[in-house]
Amino acid sequence: MGDKNKYYEKARKKYEDRDFEGAVYWYSRVLTVDPENADIYSERGVAFFHSGDLKKALADLSRSRDLEPENPYRYSSRAYIRDAMGDLEGAIADYEHAIKLDPQDAVAHNNLGLLEEKRGYRAKAKVLFYFADELAKNGENGASAEDMRPRNIQKEINKSKPRKDAPAEVIKEVFTNRSTFKEFLKFIGNGFK
Repeated sequence: MGDKNKYYEKARKKYEDRDFEGAVYWYSRVLTVDPENADIYSERGVAFFHSGDLKKALADLSRSRDLEPENPYRYSSRAYIRDAMGDLEGAIADYEHAIKLDPQDAVAHNNLGLLEEKRGYRAKAKVLFYFADELAKNGENGASAEDMRPRNIQKEINKSKPRKDAPAEVIKEVFTNRSTFKEFLKFIGNGFK
């Protein structure tokens, strides 16, 4: 157990110093001692991501998900990498699965909305953003799980159609609407979460 902790501390230090290759090395050492640790695969995957190796990042986040298939965070993490790789449909599927496991995850709803907007489904994105806002607002006010149950939004979603100008409109909205811009800065400040 001592080696595992020592390796982990070295990995964290390398990561904090932005030496992502060094972090990968030490996380790999932890995995030689504890090869079934989903958290270490996840952290090494993030280090791979920051070092620019998206394929290895995805492999590690997939392994982390395989080790903890009921953990919604594993799907959300993998969705982020899939989107970075240009796999929009895969990212959407992962966020949908994360929401299935944890319907009260406002961040997953928001991020899924961003991807739906990127895909051109503005109405679907708008509903997801609204739901994310409601979850966040209700969570802050101490609402019960019953108050935050999912609504039937299928009719509005089915009406949405892809639009080619959606990305330009989203960018314009972010930089021209004060509250949207504040949310964007908060999103960036939270590490895209």
